[in-house]
Amino acid sequence: MSAPYGFDIAPVAALLADRTRAAMLTVMLDGRPLSAGELARTAGVSAATASSHLAKLLGGDLVTVVKQGRHR
Repeated sequence: MSAPYGFDIAPVAALLADRTRAAMLTVMLDGRPLSAGELARTAGVSAATASSHLAKLLGGDLVTVVKQGRHR
């Protein structure tokens, strides 16, 4: 199995270097699915800002999307 970034950790480090993304990832460490709104409140940002950060984390393969009813 090859890592999506190979041996280049710079892209992952760039994603983790942002305080908002780091706060959101830290909250998700326990494995519970959380909505963008819940993550926004935890990180102290708007839902739109949280969604933008989540898109970056999703693009970097650091998070996955789980559908639960009408929520993602």
